Amino acid sequence: MIYKFLLVFAIIRPTFSQFSPQFDASQCEISKGCHIPEPSQSNGMGVAWNLLDDETLELELFVNAEQENGRYVAVGFSDDEHMGNEPVIECSAIGTQPASMKFSFDKTTGKGNQRISGDHSAHFTDTTASFQNGVLYCKSKVKVSGSDSDPNVFKFDPSKEYYLLLANGKTTAKGLGYHKEMSSVSRKVRLAENSPGFDSSECGKTKGCTIPQNCHYMNGETIGASYRMVDSTEIEFEIFGPANTTCSQIGSEQSPTMKFSYNPGFYNARIAGEPAIRAKLIKQSIGRVADGQIYCKGVVNVGGDADNSQIFKWNQTQAYQLMFAAGFTNVTDLTQHTGSCASSPTYLDQVNGFDGTTCGDKKGCFVPTGCVNITDCSGIRSSWAVLPNNKLHVEITGNVDSTNQYVAMGFSTSGKMGNTSVIECSSFDNGDYSMTFSYNYVTEHYQNIRPVTDVSGLFTNQRVQFVDGVLYCSADVKVEGIGNDPTVFQYKPDTNYTIIMAKGDTRTNGTQKSLAYHRTVRSFTPYATQLADYAPPTTAPPPSGEGSFDASTCTHSKACYQPNANDAFEFSSTQSSSSGVYLALGFSADGNMGPADVIECSSLGNQQLSMKFSSNSASTNSRIPGEEAIRATYITNTQISFIDGKIYCRGTVRSDGNANTQIFKYTPNQQYYLVVAKGQTSASGLTYHGNVNRYRSSQRLLTDLNAGNGTSSTTLLILHAIFMTIAWMTMVPTAVIFARILRSSWPTVKPGGLLIWFHIHRGANLIGIALMIAGFVFILVHKDWKFTTAGWGGKHAIIGIIALCLAWLQPFISTLRCSPNDPRRPIFNYIHRGIGVIAMVNRFREFVVYGAVLIFVAVGTILAVFFGLAFTP
Repeated sequence: MIYKFLLVFAIIRPTFSQFSPQFDASQCEISKGCHIPEPSQSNGMGVAWNLLDDETLELELFVNAEQENGRYVAVGFSDDEHMGNEPVIECSAIGTQPASMKFSFDKTTGKGNQRISGDHSAHFTDTTASFQNGVLYCKSKVKVSGSDSDPNVFKFDPSKEYYLLLANGKTTAKGLGYHKEMSSVSRKVRLAENSPGFDSSECGKTKGCTIPQNCHYMNGETIGASYRMVDSTEIEFEIFGPANTTCSQIGSEQSPTMKFSYNPGFYNARIAGEPAIRAKLIKQSIGRVADGQIYCKGVVNVGGDADNSQIFKWNQTQAYQLMFAAGFTNVTDLTQHTGSCASSPTYLDQVNGFDGTTCGDKKGCFVPTGCVNITDCSGIRSSWAVLPNNKLHVEITGNVDSTNQYVAMGFSTSGKMGNTSVIECSSFDNGDYSMTFSYNYVTEHYQNIRPVTDVSGLFTNQRVQFVDGVLYCSADVKVEGIGNDPTVFQYKPDTNYTIIMAKGDTRTNGTQKSLAYHRTVRSFTPYATQLADYAPPTTAPPPSGEGSFDASTCTHSKACYQPNANDAFEFSSTQSSSSGVYLALGFSADGNMGPADVIECSSLGNQQLSMKFSSNSASTNSRIPGEEAIRATYITNTQISFIDGKIYCRGTVRSDGNANTQIFKYTPNQQYYLVVAKGQTSASGLTYHGNVNRYRSSQRLLTDLNAGNGTSSTTLLILHAIFMTIAWMTMVPTAVIFARILRSSWPTVKPGGLLIWFHIHRGANLIGIALMIAGFVFILVHKDWKFTTAGWGGKHAIIGIIALCLAWLQPFISTLRCSPNDPRRPIFNYIHRGIGVIAMVNRFREFVVYGAVLIFVAVGTILAVFFGLAFTP
């Protein structure tokens, strides 16, 4: 008599719309191993293998294709899950050639496939290749002992397990084209095993699993099942147990098979006409006894049978307790079992609860990496998605070992645990787990308070699973609040929330229920965000070491710009903390803050320090769309620290450009101004640095290690402003005032034969002109003798050139003046005066912006010129 077991439920794998006529899927995991990925990953492709001996592998490959020419399907035999550095066997049709099987090799870089030279056709025997009904198919017995002429030809190692990397796409004469998204990776397989049996590594990823613990009759052996939705009416089930049991092997059956039966009470009964129903509703059924394990798998139509109510019919809204039993069979029936196990309520369309694959896309997620003072967060996770009609879809999960515990998520507007709305999944008084609201109220003492009204109606489509120590709860939650009751969460779309996760025990004191202190199992999101923003700000990597700026290597192994003792390029700066601060480096072509590409060392809000890209416009710094993903590839080998009041960032920055033109791209032989600034940050970016926290280097090649701090450039700019201000605001007005107002003073004092007013008029003008010449030279050197025409700087330069030319023209015109009694003297006077007025007006157009005093001086001087007498000695 054979020891049997019964499972009253089922599990599923996806089916495919089209196989090659030659491909027999019914033999998968019976006479051959198979990897047939999901249709979304595969374009309808698959691979099957059967190791005939240590040197011969019977291999099948197929793929749906619109044509035979120029198409391929290939499998790589890899040590890891990534393409690159593995031998490949392909079924391909190059150009107009017929399809055949060949060897090729994926390059070590993971970027491309290369054809293997030489004739290796002798390695392929009994080959079949066809293109029928839109399916490219190849089958061959392949010699897998390698090749002495080429080490890239696949050589099978019996001691190894392989990941099978399956892909399809277009071919070229050089090799296989890029597969784009049409690729799939199998689990690690041993090619000698045609039927790998139950794969627990996929539990919670591609299938839901229930493996009861401590079943009293199993004597430490493992029994279990898995389930996976194929479509709305089909589920793929796996059932497995120790080798002294089987799924159901009755009478003369050669191997175990999946069947329907029915428990009317404390016994099992056969269903009339079941073999015919089974043939209609169970497909791709396989069963085997091998390697100490009994295993059955099949795709079951769970829509029931219209003529027989004893056939399982799935209710999607219902949670099922999965009943596991084991016992003996006789010729026709299952005998009474020797023991049984029951799972917690389980939904068959859930993959063990929490699905992280849609995080950041269809829902926001918080998956803590560490809790208060510990790294183990007991598996707590949460997600949220904004639904219409003031609803959130909320998921909460965590590891719990019994009832009377809770897993909760708080929606904090202050970043603190107190005074925070909570949605929890909890159990009280040894009861079932369920979801509800609560509120963390803080006055003198911590209190977790509960709603006084029934809020169960605010939780719809609620699902609760407690399987193998993992609690999972989800529901559509009405979050519009109830009046002024703080215990019922009221969601506000424009509010930034910090998500808090916690786990602990529940407590009951009479009729009072509350959540007990979480102890160390608590974690906060490192950011605050609006709940509709599913993709969170990228959290910076933790500091990788205690870095500090080493000035001793400047001009030797690196170029440095260090405007003062506290700030340095390579990102080191004195700051009060490592949060909410930045030090930024802009690469400017014209010396202005913007436009400029920026690399920064910053902590946005309360995030950790990290190196980032940003961009400066004329007056503001802005975030770059998609920068987080670009940063992950372009900034590597980072070293970040905050020691002794200094932030420090160092990293290797790829600077060969990106499709996003706001990312810094280094241009060889171009000279850059390095613009360095520091300041505070907000959660959205860098704030204004002010006038004292900005520095600019001299223009330099980035390859020039000796460029140094280059502060002379800024000094020249300051000297230009000082000299021009003294010339135009002191010397020239003084000369004009003496000529217009004080020319009648001291009429008898004539040093050198000339009146006092003329000495001062001429001397002040000559000093002013000398200062103008010096200021003009300073700005030319500062600008590397380049004339600026853009923006306010361009207007300033044009006005300045006009005024200087007019001022410098005056001494030459003065040498042409005639005597005071000459009838042409008035002509000279008006020309001399007009040029002076135009020059002064040009300059004062800019100087008036500096204050009312300057405006007064300018207006007074101009009036004196217009209404005074002619300039005569």
